[in-house]
Parts: sequence; C-alpha cells; structure tokens
Amino acid sequence: MIKKPVQRWLALIIGLYLLLGTAYSLVVPLGEAPDEIDHILYVRHLVETRSFPIMQPAAEDNVTIEANQPPLYYLVEAALSGFFPMTEKADFPLNACYTFIPGEGRANFYLHNETEQDFWSNSYLSFRIARLISVLMGAMTVCLAYKLGRQMAPQRPYVALLAAAFLAFNPQFVFMTASVNNDVLMALLGAAIVYGVAAAALRPTWPRFVWLGLLMGLALLTKFALLALWPLAIVAAILPALTPRYLVIGHRSAASSFSSAAPHAARIAHHALHLLLVLLLPFLISGWWYWRANALYGDPLAWAVHLQVKGSEVLRTAPFTAADLLDFARIHFQSYWGWFGWLKIQLPGWAYGGILLLVLVGIAGLFGEIRGWRLEAKRPLRLQPEQIAIIFNILAVAAIYVSLLRYIQTINWSGYQGRLAYGVAASVAALLALGVVSIIGNRWPVTGRRIAFGVGAGLFLLALGSLVFLIRPAYARPQLFQPDIALPRVCVALPGAAVETAVFPATIKPGETLPVALSFYGQAAVESQPVGARVVGRNGRILSQAAAELSWGQGAVWETQFDLPIVADAEPVRAIVQAGAAGEWRDVGVVKVAPLRPYQPRPPYPVSDANFAGKLALTGYELRPDGTITLYWQALADMTEDYTTFIHLLDGAGNLLAQADSQPQNGAYPTSIWDVGEIVGDVKQIEMSNPAAARWRVGVYLLQTGERLPLGNGRDSYELPLPPALLRSP
Repeated sequence: MIKKPVQRWLALIIGLYLLLGTAYSLVVPLGEAPDEIDHILYVRHLVETRSFPIMQPAAEDNVTIEANQPPLYYLVEAALSGFFPMTEKADFPLNACYTFIPGEGRANFYLHNETEQDFWSNSYLSFRIARLISVLMGAMTVCLAYKLGRQMAPQRPYVALLAAAFLAFNPQFVFMTASVNNDVLMALLGAAIVYGVAAAALRPTWPRFVWLGLLMGLALLTKFALLALWPLAIVAAILPALTPRYLVIGHRSAASSFSSAAPHAARIAHHALHLLLVLLLPFLISGWWYWRANALYGDPLAWAVHLQVKGSEVLRTAPFTAADLLDFARIHFQSYWGWFGWLKIQLPGWAYGGILLLVLVGIAGLFGEIRGWRLEAKRPLRLQPEQIAIIFNILAVAAIYVSLLRYIQTINWSGYQGRLAYGVAASVAALLALGVVSIIGNRWPVTGRRIAFGVGAGLFLLALGSLVFLIRPAYARPQLFQPDIALPRVCVALPGAAVETAVFPATIKPGETLPVALSFYGQAAVESQPVGARVVGRNGRILSQAAAELSWGQGAVWETQFDLPIVADAEPVRAIVQAGAAGEWRDVGVVKVAPLRPYQPRPPYPVSDANFAGKLALTGYELRPDGTITLYWQALADMTEDYTTFIHLLDGAGNLLAQADSQPQNGAYPTSIWDVGEIVGDVKQIEMSNPAAARWRVGVYLLQTGERLPLGNGRDSYELPLPPALLRSP
C-alpha cells in the first residue's frame, strides 16, 4: 500500500505535469508539433465521414499522409473531441520562409490567422480539446512510470517518484503530449505493456495474460513500432514454464496459482493457455486492420505505399554509415529531451550538457545495480521480483531501439527524432531513476532522497523555463499573425533581419514613385542599422534608392514603406527591386519600368503573316550594313514565360551559317512583362559573310525545354523575305 506522503508527492507531480501540458497546448500554435496537422486531419475525417482514410500513392491526393497508421488513437480522439465544434479546416498554408536550421527565420512551420486566438471559439475548439485529451493520456503514462519504478524498487518509493518526475518534466515529452499525435497513445500503451509483462511473469494467472493480450492488441492498433514489444509478452508467457526447475523468483518459484503438485499435463496446458492468449488475442483485436491494409495495398503494414507517399524528402539516398550513426545519436538525444516545434527550437547547450551528465549517472548507477546482483551459478537460477522487472524494462528499451535502428536504414535524419522511441519513455524514465538513486542513495539514503527531489525540481524548472523563455517568445502573439497571410513570401536574409514580404506595383513609369512595403522579422536585437530599398535597371544602374536608420528586438515583426522615385530617363526594363541592411543588398522582386508612351515603330521591312501560336507576332524588321538586325515583336496575349527569340542564316541546302539567339534586349525586357498589344524592338547582331546565298529564319522557343512556338501553317520558324538590296548582291 502506498504511504500518504508518497501519494501526495505523486499527486503533486501529476498535477504539475497537467498544468505544464495544458500551458504548452495553449502556447504552442495549432499544428506546430511534428505532423500534428495530418494527425488532426485523420481525426476530423473520422468525425465528418465516419470512415477511415485510404492512402493514395501521390501525397497531394491524400486527406492525410498518416492514412496508413493504425486507427486506435484517432478513434479515441474522434469519440471524445468530436462532440465539440470545429468550423475551420485544419489545412494551414505552409510558411514558405521556414527552414529546419535552428535560429534561422521564424519557428512557425505554418502561417496562422487570427481565428486561432480565442480558445472557446468554434473555429478550432475540437482541435484544442483533442490536445487536452492527449495531455490526459500523458498523465496516465506518468502514473505508469511511477508503477514501473515501484516494480523495480518496491522498498525505495522515491525511485518511483523520480521515475514519474523524469517523464512528467521531460520538456519534449510535455511538448509532444500537448499535441495531437499517435505517439502519445504509443507511450501510454508501451508503458502499460511493459508493466503488464513483468506483472504477468511474476504472478502468471490467466486474467493477467488476458489483460496483456488485450493491451498488445490495442498497441498493434496504435502504432507499428509497438510490434517490437510483442516478443516480451511471449517471453512472459513462457517464463513461468521454466520454473521451478530452471528459475526461482525470490523465495518461491514463478509458477502460477497452479500448485507444483498438480499433474504435469495440467501445468503444461495452463502455460499453453497463457501463450495462446498473448498470441491469439492481439490477432483477434487488430488483425482486421492488417487484413484491410493487405487488401488495399498488398502489404499488411502498408510500408511500400507509405514510402511512396513520403517520397525523396524522407527516404535515405545513401548507405547508412558510422557518421549517420553519430548524427542519429546527437539528434535523437537532443530531440528526446527538448527540440521543439518542427525540430526548430533547441535547448541551450548547457541544458543538453546537464541532461547528458544526468543520463550518464543514471546508466552508470543502473550498471552498478545489476553488478550488485548475487547470482549463483547453479540451477535453478534465483532472481528477485524487482530484478525480473528491471530485465523486462531493459529488454523493452532494447527492442524499441533495435526496431528504430532498422527504421533509419530506410529513412533519413527525419527518423532520428526522440519521440519515435516514446513507446518505452516510461521504462527509460524508471531505469534512469533507479540508476540515479542507486549510485547516490544506496550510500547516503537521506542525501539520495534529497538529490532525487533536486533532480525532479530541476527538470520541472527546465520544462517551465523552456515554455517561458524559448517556446513562448518563438510563437509570440500578435507577431505570429503578421504579416498578412495572403501576402506572398520572399524570404530573404539580411544582417540581423529577414525580409518576409515585399509588396509594390508590378509596373511603373519613369518619373513616377514606386512604393515598396517590406515586412521584416528580427533575427537578432539591433540597436541601430541602416535599412533600405532600391531599384536596379540595365547594367546595374540605380534607378532609385531610399534608406532609414532602424532598430529592433529579436523576434520583432515590423513593416516599413520606402517611396522610390524612378529617374526620368530610365529605359524600359525589367528592373530588380532590392532590400538592404548594413550595406548588403538582396533581390526581393522585379518591377516593369514601362515606356512613357507606347512604342510605335515603322519597320522598313514589314511582315504580316508571322503569328507564333497566338502569343507573339513578328511585325517587321530593320537591317543595318554591319549585320545589326532589329526584329519588331508584338504581344498578342499575356505571357508568364520568358521566351527566347532567334534568327538563323541558312545556305541553300539548309545548313546553318550563322545565328543569334537571346531573350529580347538580352533579357533586359523579357516577354513575361509585355502587355497585350505592346510592340518591342529586339536587336540582334549576326555575321553575314554571304547574305545573298542565305535563307533567314526567325523563331521563338523556351530555353528550358527547347520547344518552339509554331506558326499557323505548322512550321516552327518563319522565313524572312530578304530585302531587295540583298537579293541584288552578287
């Protein structure tokens, strides 16, 4: 029976965890935990259609790319949160400026809108309730971590309390269990299975194995990773059959309630029943899902279609090496304890160092605990109940990590995340707690209890500090909802700041003023720094420039407009708009500097039948003695692509003698900015050694593909009528 002081400490730990989890769920914007949007889309699909999503080979065709996942977590969430309204769709647009590099740009993977602000709003209430349900599952997992600690150290209750604290105040565990993710239920069921395995092995009765079989079946309906724990349930069923001849636990055998005097056949049947329960019940509970997957995808695990949907972004493209293993160790450790958002917000280095020291102490203490076992080299082997519990927890951790290491043979660094091992998060917490207490508390019991309390308090402060000093500033409001979600992102880095959007008219004329509105995100605090914008025309000529002295704080969001009067003698051009800070300039867009008045040339050699696919027409040309030829083009339709024009000189046999290929005006005035009806002169230089013996052909094509625009007669080039002067040449 748990003593009241221990009960109060456990209640305090769970209460603090619930407060932390609720706070995390409120502070972290919706969708800003890994894959959370796809998990909630699965839940909403169940609520709205009463059917399971089906995985499609193309990612863009899927309701959710988690459609291959077993359904239990989503069914629970749908049943409990589906009663609450959710009028908005959980399909936030991606933040185009997001990078996975910590400290670079904003932390938000998605762009967010004001409707998310009000918790009680019908817009996303069901989403928020679903998060709180995950928090409750996390609290149950913390309770199981305590129970695992009690199994491993029944005489040292502060081991169990420290195990609960290790899990409850792991900042990353709090972060993940405050989101919508099936890893939450995986952690809960993984802890329950390990506890049930040890309990069934120690007291092998058929109700315990029924319960264990049920848990295993539910686990197989939650996440494929928990398949790794199934062998432990089988071992728990087989282990009692080894007693009393091979194994004695404590002062008695691990035999069941069956008397050792019972007939041998009856005992065998009894143990066979236990084995049958842990083999058959999981199949009865979860087999239908794997049959469905095999029928739909030809694979009970839907692994092939899963990889096809994930695509090159997550698939490993090179053999797994020792360097990859080191990367896995680093990323996995950091993200197990604190790497928030979409692997964006990291703990400070000293925090990782302190946690690593604590983990190493726990591992060393655990080895010391095991080395202290007095095992006699005789049969039967005598083990204490707590030793059996420790062995099963170690085996569970080993099984999950063997499975994970196999997983990352196929998946790149995205599979290194610590949360993927949360199926044994409670076991890890209990083993570390036992190790820490063993290395300290066995020698100095009072000091050990104080240190255990200090470790728990320190982890709580770390979890709280992560929320207050890391996560909350990274998702500060109202900055999170600025700039407007509809504005296109340019995502340009400058010293101390990033330009997220740049808004200005698409066209301007010489002498007019171009208003350029730039929105910035402060990468670092800057007391005073020149920031500006400019327009750059042909040959790098500055057509206009303006600057201001600004200061900002880290994480600040602000907008500044620069009014840029274009010089009166600016030539028509696709000009570059740039933003700059501290003397460094970056492109943020282009603007068309249009001619002051429409260009109406009178080509000496007009053309009337050169219509290229209804997009461009050649209206005429002009030729100079030095080989300079000007082609006059007219836009017949809006164009979004920059076409290349050409003139080829051919001999009578069709052999190429000379050519000139380029975008109009050498790319300074490309076709994508032409207005319908606009006429543009396109000057080209060509070598004409014997023009009278040549045929001249003109055409239009896309440089990226080489595809030419056809004429109405089906040909892909137009033959110019030669000037009379050239035809008279000898």
